[in-house]
Amino acid sequence: MPHPPTPATARPDLDSPESAVALVTTWPVDAPAGQRAVAEAVAAGGADPGTWPQGLASFTVFADSTGATVLAYTQWTSERALAEARGGDGPDATWPPGLAALPGAGTPASTPFHHYRAVLGTAPADPTALPASFPVAFFDTADRAAAEEWLDGLLASEERTEGSGRAYPGALAAHLHISVDGRKVLSFSEWLAEEQAVAHIEAVWEPVLKEFGGTGTLYRHVGTYLRP
Repeated sequence: MPHPPTPATARPDLDSPESAVALVTTWPVDAPAGQRAVAEAVAAGGADPGTWPQGLASFTVFADSTGATVLAYTQWTSERALAEARGGDGPDATWPPGLAALPGAGTPASTPFHHYRAVLGTAPADPTALPASFPVAFFDTADRAAAEEWLDGLLASEERTEGSGRAYPGALAAHLHISVDGRKVLSFSEWLAEEQAVAHIEAVWEPVLKEFGGTGTLYRHVGTYLRP
């Protein structure tokens, strides 16, 4: 039986107009067996919304399906609110605080992102169905202008080869982000099932990404407490 929903498992509205910036933090996990303990430690850091800092709009924890990574996605109403909550802007300035050295996890990396574009799937689906797989990919870029040009070109290439309908079975949405400093791109997608996501990545995105120079660092995530 799934765990009851908590703030750390409620799926975020990734293109929410209330979100001015999203902080994405990843923890590499030393061993798959310890992933849940790391995820629960991260989730516990923000479990009580009553203690959230001013400006925090959402807090969600994800776990990589291979057992190698834990990811926290937080949304903030302003960059100032995020900066005040982090107490700095370095990669070790995480939120929740105090999680830079978790047993069983490596050094976390935190990057603030702006939501850039959302691309919605159009295949018919049960309107009550919720996403269960969240493919995440990070890519390095030179600056904001280069990031926008790369993302726009990537989507244009996909439309040339696949059409603009995007009726991919199981695809709900792809949310494209650009880091505040413009030096990183994040693709965060929502799918009904991991099998559908994997098939799509292999058939559609890997050829497109190869054309545009590499495949980035790819993880497949699910909500931490959505597992039995």
